[in-house]
Amino acid sequence: MSIAGKIEGVLADFSSITLEEVQRASLMRRKDSKYIFSYIEVPGILSMLVNDYRVLEIDDRRSHNYQTFYYDTLGRDMYHMHHRGRVNRHKIRFRKYDSSDAVYLEVKTKDARGVTVKNRMQTQAKEASILSKEEEFLAHYTRYEDEKMLPVLENSFNRITLVNDSQTERITLDYQLWFSNPVSEESIELPGISIAEIKFEKLLSGSPFHAALRQHHIIPRRFSKYCTGMAMLNPELKQNLFKEKVRRVHQINNHYLQYIKN
Repeated sequence: MSIAGKIEGVLADFSSITLEEVQRASLMRRKDSKYIFSYIEVPGILSMLVNDYRVLEIDDRRSHNYQTFYYDTLGRDMYHMHHRGRVNRHKIRFRKYDSSDAVYLEVKTKDARGVTVKNRMQTQAKEASILSKEEEFLAHYTRYEDEKMLPVLENSFNRITLVNDSQTERITLDYQLWFSNPVSEESIELPGISIAEIKFEKLLSGSPFHAALRQHHIIPRRFSKYCTGMAMLNPELKQNLFKEKVRRVHQINNHYLQYIKN
């Protein structure tokens, strides 16, 4: 059986949760912990969690496609702030969900305490464009009021969302990653990569998901889809601090490609 088939089989054993219930656990102000590991590991990890979480189900589907369009300044200020490890940094993105026609403009801000705050607005812009209402939103939540913003990276992936019963913890598990540079039109597929994020309010130590990952010898690692995709598709950008992450991504993906070849 394929890995995708195994994942579908395990997900069928989870109780479901509706989108409305997930939104009540959206944790717009939260701490988070990220992990990167092989797609091969996903079925085994999920099988350990059937009794601890419910899975988001929309229109009889338990895995959903996301499209993301990242914006940055002409000087790539947000990328460089992340590279320098600066606090109070932002990410600006449009996100489209396959479960609806809704498109959201989102601003993520990480403060000095490591707390991530996400603000978003539903937009009527059909092409993920910054129009007048979007400019007002960005002026309110970022410092880039007078900066020209432009799309610098497109990203798509499939996502499984898990929520615990008390709705104080939400897990996103992303896979089948694809990145594209809208300027050069170069793209890269990473079918062997999985990225998990635990969004939590207080302590990580009580998370069954975190415990399952530890049993698989998977440890937390700082990881940004935006910065990794930018580094991989824009070799002219300064990226000394991202080289190890990019090397790790290639290592995991190449191991997966060898696995399916055999």
